[in-house]
Amino acid sequence: MIFTSIRTKMMLFLLAATLIPILASIFITYSLTTSKVTKETLKSNADLLFQGKTNLLNYMNAAQQATFIFYNDSKLFTILEDGIKDYKDDQEIYRGLMLLSYTVKDFEQAHLYLGKDDLNYLIINNRSKRSFRDEENRFVPSGLSRGSSYVQPPHPVSKYGRTDIPTTTADQVLTIHSSLYYLAAKEELGTLSIDVRLDGIRAISEQLYSAGREELYIVDDDRQVIYSSLDRSGGQRLQGDWVDRVVKEQETSGNFSLHQDGFSGEIVYDKMATPFLNWTLVKRIPNETLHQTAREAALINSGVAGLFLILTMVATVLITFSLTAPIKKLIRNMNQIQSGNLQVTVDVDRKDEFGILARRFQLAMDTINEMIIREYELELARKTNELNVLQVQTNPHFINNALQSIGTLSLQKQQPEIYNLIFSLGKMMRYSMNTGEPIVSLERELDYVKAYVSLQRQRFGEQIRYIVNVDERLLKRPVPKMIVQPLVENYFKHGFDPGAEDAEIAVTGTESRDRRWMRLEVSDNGRGMGAAELKTLQERLFQAKGVWGTGESGIGLPNILSRLKLYYNESAKLEVRPGQAGGLSVVLWIPIAEEEDGDESANR
Repeated sequence: MIFTSIRTKMMLFLLAATLIPILASIFITYSLTTSKVTKETLKSNADLLFQGKTNLLNYMNAAQQATFIFYNDSKLFTILEDGIKDYKDDQEIYRGLMLLSYTVKDFEQAHLYLGKDDLNYLIINNRSKRSFRDEENRFVPSGLSRGSSYVQPPHPVSKYGRTDIPTTTADQVLTIHSSLYYLAAKEELGTLSIDVRLDGIRAISEQLYSAGREELYIVDDDRQVIYSSLDRSGGQRLQGDWVDRVVKEQETSGNFSLHQDGFSGEIVYDKMATPFLNWTLVKRIPNETLHQTAREAALINSGVAGLFLILTMVATVLITFSLTAPIKKLIRNMNQIQSGNLQVTVDVDRKDEFGILARRFQLAMDTINEMIIREYELELARKTNELNVLQVQTNPHFINNALQSIGTLSLQKQQPEIYNLIFSLGKMMRYSMNTGEPIVSLERELDYVKAYVSLQRQRFGEQIRYIVNVDERLLKRPVPKMIVQPLVENYFKHGFDPGAEDAEIAVTGTESRDRRWMRLEVSDNGRGMGAAELKTLQERLFQAKGVWGTGESGIGLPNILSRLKLYYNESAKLEVRPGQAGGLSVVLWIPIAEEEDGDESANR
């Protein structure tokens, strides 16, 4: 029984309606947040690596371009080409090396080997006094082709075979080896090796990752580490399948997921390539870092969900008791009504839906009581209507028979004009009183109008011209009965001038080009309407419901429009406008049913 109680059902429903959306919201929010945060993090890291690559390229290009000092300075280049001749030439070489040391950022030392003189020059820490040359202990870098340059990965500072070199403060340096080559003479002049401390590279690299949460590596094509965020050193060879994949990637930048060797996350890389170096910036971002924001959002949502769940349980109990009280009162009132007391008063003083329900129920009971009383009155009215129907059925037959007798008598008295009038009147009566045929052909409707005009001509004279110009294809089209004759009758009621000698009324019927509409127009050259009166009529037609403003049934334009809409819904239209001949023009737009059009095509 407890699960059939509305109170229990409401509690369960409200709890489910609250808990399920909140849990679904947490799950969806976590999924969407995880996906969105991952995409945004990957994009921001790609942008960050690109910026770091740009800074590193600028940094390394500036160091490598320092070698151009020996090409751009004519004195130095002449000495390289001709060799050392005297003490001044020796001092010029030192001057060039000093200038180079001031140009290169994080400069540690530079070694110059002159091939023509087989001499070595070494300058250390921007101090020329500590420089020397030695013909016996020369040093020429291996693997350096003519006119090329390359970067040697980080390594301890080399003493170039000398034992009297002072101790350096740098732990590691990377060396830019360049071949000094005279292109015009195709002659190698010597080699230049510049040792650069890692301070600048470390400063740029440390801006590209979050310490303790991400890993950053800079490696060359041989997988030698230029920089590592784990120990800030380089020179060792980085191992792992993911490194091979990064180095072999054809795209200059990108990312991929990695789940191996205890790591689960995303790998983001960006390659930098110049004629003298090929490095790759690689960043490893664990999923814990990627999803941290999503987890925080899920935790907040869980806390909110728990709070809402407690509030919902309390609110459910209060709402359930509040809602069941008026329901029980309604049930008691219904039991009284079931016992036969229809005069019961439903006393529920509320303004919510239950109050509306109680008032509607009270109104329904009052309506039922009124209907019971009215039922007796309607029964009496029904009996009276049956008698009226019998009279309506009897009187038209009597009048029709009387007209036939009068017509026969007019022929016997040789009065054919009278007979024609009586014939036309009888024809009109039979047509209008045949209530069992609401739809007729347009041809029959026009015959009825013709009979009506014949009677009006007898009344007003033969000066009335009646013109019919209807497409023959439309004559068999079905139309509602009595839609054209009232338009003609309105002319004689409101627009006809008895003193006019050129009175004219015309009925025109055409078919639209797309064969979807029948256009019937009744126009005259009568008195017409003023602009204000015409506007008022058009507004009344726009609001027409089949009755005039007084509430009495009408047979004029509103009635015709209402009957058209009854048969053809809202697609049928009635337009009133000034006539071209100065009177009034009424246009009926009647849709042509597709099946009717198809039947007509088949008959043809």
